[in-house]
Amino acid sequence: MKLYTVIAFSAGILILPACGQTANDTPTSNTSTQTEMPMEMANGKVMDHSHSDHVMESRDIGHATGVVESLGPQGDFLTIDHGPIDAIGMGAMTMGFDIAGDVDLTGIEDGDTVSFMVKKGRDGSYRITKICETDVAGDDCLASMMDHSGHE
Repeated sequence: MKLYTVIAFSAGILILPACGQTANDTPTSNTSTQTEMPMEMANGKVMDHSHSDHVMESRDIGHATGVVESLGPQGDFLTIDHGPIDAIGMGAMTMGFDIAGDVDLTGIEDGDTVSFMVKKGRDGSYRITKICETDVAGDDCLASMMDHSGHE
């Protein structure tokens, strides 16, 4: 039994230096004496915070042009056959989008060519935040609706 105690104690002493501590180190709760965590990890890579909820990525907002395939019966959903949305890394496809609460879909019908902006929500889905008919208002109709001061 004594042999096992000596082996366990010796193993504990050998493990502590591997953890960056010695047998005489005592943990401290005083944050003023602790060193700050470096932004660069030991392997030279910088820590990636891009998936944090509080960080607004440039990949959260994008815009494209497409053709309305269908309008949801309550006016809160559009299916659009759209081109690539490069800013968010989305290829051309036909997909449905929820509509942000303040977006006016008056006059938009199936078959209309539209320019639209999407924004990624907290749930990870993209919602239309701005939309205009290019057949009526011109190909650059979305540009007049966009605020370029903070995102693009």
